Amino acid sequence: MTEDFAAKVRQRAYLIWERENRPDGKDLEHWLRAEAEIETEQSQVTNQAERAYAGPPTSAVAETAGPTPKAPGRAKRKIE
Repeated sequence: MTEDFAAKVRQRAYLIWERENRPDGKDLEHWLRAEAEIETEQSQVTNQAERAYAGPPTSAVAETAGPTPKAPGRAKRKIE
């Protein structure tokens, strides 16, 4: 567990403890719940980032791309 993650868990566990009117003896329960909440949030952010990076599905790209441009060819000379 990194120090940054532990600090986030500590802060979240404290907020949970306060929200529940500061009960005694539930520190482990609050810590574990805080860990679970933060891990869930981080995985959701990671999943969103992966979806954004992957871009739209290929069928959506083909639908919005429009017609395929033609490659430029040689100009024909008119013979008189």
